[in-house]
Amino acid sequence: MGLGQSLPNKLIHELPNSSKDALLKKIAYLETTNKRLVQEHQSKDNHIASLERKLHKIGDAAEQRDWLLDELTKKITMIGEIRTDLLKRERLSAIGELSSRLAHDMRNPLSIILNTIDLIKMKHQDSLNPDVKNLFLMVDRATSRMAFQLDEVLNFVRSAPLEFEKKSLRDIITSSLYRIVIPDDIKIIKPTIDAEIDCDPRKLEAIFSNLVMNGIQAMNNQGTITIRIFDDEQHVTIEVEDEGPGIPEKLTKKIFDPLFTTKSRGTGLGLATVKNMVEQHSGHVHFRQNPTVFSITLPRIQHKQTVRIP
Repeated sequence: MGLGQSLPNKLIHELPNSSKDALLKKIAYLETTNKRLVQEHQSKDNHIASLERKLHKIGDAAEQRDWLLDELTKKITMIGEIRTDLLKRERLSAIGELSSRLAHDMRNPLSIILNTIDLIKMKHQDSLNPDVKNLFLMVDRATSRMAFQLDEVLNFVRSAPLEFEKKSLRDIITSSLYRIVIPDDIKIIKPTIDAEIDCDPRKLEAIFSNLVMNGIQAMNNQGTITIRIFDDEQHVTIEVEDEGPGIPEKLTKKIFDPLFTTKSRGTGLGLATVKNMVEQHSGHVHFRQNPTVFSITLPRIQHKQTVRIP
């Protein structure tokens, strides 16, 4: 045995043959077992790596699927909104045509009723007892409300071009108040300043009478409506404020939509008509709450005629 022989080999060599054989068999068994365990461990590592790759692919596929589902949901929602909008436009077109015909047909008999009542009141003013006067007042208010609603419909469906004149806003606001019946418990505070603008006065009268009537109905015929004018060199802003409870936040985006209303009566065309007429004048209308204020901004000078926006 040479000097370079290792100590374990030296010890094994010195063992009896029977013990040496048994020990060598144990060592061989352990080496075989170790190789097998290493191979199994490597196989499991490879399997785990394969699973990780598959899971990664599954994760990518799931992420892509979620994205596709999200996009599909958006497209379906968009298609539904377009379909709803088209149906709404078709319905509005049909309603507009029918309403226009009905409004025209009803205006003549309503005018006859109004004129007849005025004649009776003029001829028998001194001989009418208080009860009859109250009845005439009720009829007057009812027919005025009918006339106002007919005007709402006609103003919404008519497409006549504007006829511009330079007019006083205070005069237009005052004239607009004569178009509606103002209850006794409603106080109207008119603007303290005036401004002249290029406008179609009949359209602006309809705008202001609609906003004032909207405020009266919102306050249940009791409260104060304040009208203000703010002006600069190029624009004029008119605010109409009421003391009503306002509109639920989730509905504020719909208030200018045709046929939308939170009231139990009315056509649902008033604010849509206001928006349409303001835009005809190249202006803007805005709404804010606490308190409820409708704000209209119009250019002082109109550079061209504007036709009705469909």
